[in-house]
Amino acid sequence: MPLNSSVRENGEIIITSGDRLTIETAGEFSRIMTDALAASKNVAIEFDPEVEMDITGVQILCSACKSAARSGKTFSYHGLQPQALANIIISSGAERRSVCKYNNDSTCIWFGGTN
Repeated sequence: MPLNSSVRENGEIIITSGDRLTIETAGEFSRIMTDALAASKNVAIEFDPEVEMDITGVQILCSACKSAARSGKTFSYHGLQPQALANIIISSGAERRSVCKYNNDSTCIWFGGTN
């Protein structure tokens, strides 16, 4: 499944991760995220269960979350977070259970919380 986006009837944009969210796909991933956040109040990503991720993919997720919050929009995920994301968070020491000002002062959905 390739990296792409689709619009639901309610206006929410769903981005499908495809099999790679890495430095090689960073430009396309960032463009899709930016376009989705410009076009909709609600954006979510659905991860391929076997998606390969690197720290660049994680940085784009975090940036999209902050951009959405700053403009009064929501950015989240549907389904389960992939093991690749959990592995990066653990290996980089980024796991945290503290509140995030970009997530309505709730626990960060990317680095330790749930959506």
